[in-house]
Amino acid sequence: MRRKIKTIVVDDEPRLRRGVEKLVRSIGEEWEIVGGFNSAIECLETCQTQELSFDLLITDVKMPGMDGLTLINKLKEVTNFHSVVISGYDDFTFLQTAIREGASDYLIKPIDREEFKNQLMEIKKKIVSQWQDLKLIKDMEVKASQLSYVKQLQKLSELTWQQEIDLSLLEWTKDFPSGQYRLLYFSMDNLSNKLKTYQKEDWGIWNFAIDNICDEMENDLTLQSWRWPGEDLSFWVLFHTDEEMDREIFVDHCFQFADQLKKNMRQFTPFTCSVAISRKIKDLALLTSIKEELLTYIQFRLVYGGNQVFSDESVKKWNEDKSGTVNKKIGNQIERVVFSLDNKRKKQTKHEIAGLLTMIESLESPKEIEQSIHMFGIKVINFMINRSQAIDGMSLMNEVSGLTTRTANLFELRNKVYEWMKKVLNILELNNKEMTDNPIDIAKQWIVNHLDKNITIQKIADNVYMNPTYFCEYFKNQTGETVLDFVTRVRLEKARDLLTSKDLKIYDVSEMVGYTNAKYFSKLFKKYYGETPSQYKDKLIMEQS
Repeated sequence: MRRKIKTIVVDDEPRLRRGVEKLVRSIGEEWEIVGGFNSAIECLETCQTQELSFDLLITDVKMPGMDGLTLINKLKEVTNFHSVVISGYDDFTFLQTAIREGASDYLIKPIDREEFKNQLMEIKKKIVSQWQDLKLIKDMEVKASQLSYVKQLQKLSELTWQQEIDLSLLEWTKDFPSGQYRLLYFSMDNLSNKLKTYQKEDWGIWNFAIDNICDEMENDLTLQSWRWPGEDLSFWVLFHTDEEMDREIFVDHCFQFADQLKKNMRQFTPFTCSVAISRKIKDLALLTSIKEELLTYIQFRLVYGGNQVFSDESVKKWNEDKSGTVNKKIGNQIERVVFSLDNKRKKQTKHEIAGLLTMIESLESPKEIEQSIHMFGIKVINFMINRSQAIDGMSLMNEVSGLTTRTANLFELRNKVYEWMKKVLNILELNNKEMTDNPIDIAKQWIVNHLDKNITIQKIADNVYMNPTYFCEYFKNQTGETVLDFVTRVRLEKARDLLTSKDLKIYDVSEMVGYTNAKYFSKLFKKYYGETPSQYKDKLIMEQS
């Protein structure tokens, strides 16, 4: 349907106004009268209160209360449009002012029908040309946005595929909009069994089906989202909203999406899927740690079963054995281990763990052994988190949940469990002490001592025995800057000091402060200091000569 040129006519003489409106309609169907007003004041108030949209304003010059030129000027403050002024022969001064201030044309009373038609046809050409320019600009903006979105997806995909990404490579996260984020991970259940049922060429069909399901659901979302593939048929979804959205509403949106997608997956594909939902984050540099948390959440389906949604809220309910898959005798022994931890009796803890492992080793099913170890880990970590939210329970859970897959025999499993438990006891001991050193000071010193090494949030948090997400929030609250900003600032400050040496090349300095890519280092250096490292070095040499 062809777009119409929306026109407003303003004249304090009703007969003349209706005549102008009739003339406009007679020119063609592409012209539409969207408003007729007896005064400039009435027109202005209507446009302001009703947000009336129009392309052309035809107005008399002299009217009571407010003249046509004042009306044009006030409307120009809030919207763009073309205008034609109607004047008598004695209003030449007004006409000069009107043309000077942007009126597209003028009409002299009495209005000549043919001349009026010609004038409006010329204005029509300008309006249509303007529409075309706006469409071109909009198309360019859409293409630019699509290109930006593709680049963002590429970065997010790299983040979930790569391990131990140095903070220097996460500067791109600052280009994302500020606000709240939640990461979701969707993983198909019992995939190894499905591989036996379907040929490898079938995966392309199911990938296509899953993409279609997701596309349709995302079209109905009010949240901004990014989606990219993981291994096999798994995939990731990142949701974003601004700070103004209530946290509970944001959580509800994420859970509703996850639940509905699970239902659609079960209805339209031969798969069921489990979903892991992260806690709310504001700093996307945390995604490296959040990714590991979600991969750990998904492992809970080994204990609780698949086709479920696992989240931070699930972690808080670790004490509830929903599945009943661990036998009562082993469950009681796990409770005795936890009781010994509560009473801070190391010898008793070691004795109870030995008893637990003996029971586990007597199990005939590898599945039962795996589930028992997982339940043991859940109970112990829940005990720890109840005493300190700062403890990185996800990292510990990731370790214990992988013990059965990384060990060759029961003897090795026993030793691995003892090693893991030793780490737990050390963490509990450190958290029970009143630390004289501030964890922020410890973290900062560790960073300064490792500027040339691979620095990740996980590594920094490990050194103060904190959960990475909790640590980042704590660091920001205590210092006023993010961990990424601190690491970048300290590295670049160190780089400036090193550049004073005549013997060091730019790429030498780059590597000494943790940037393996000298070009990227130079770009970042210029962003912070307004000049490239080579320019800074040349300036120093000139000052010293």
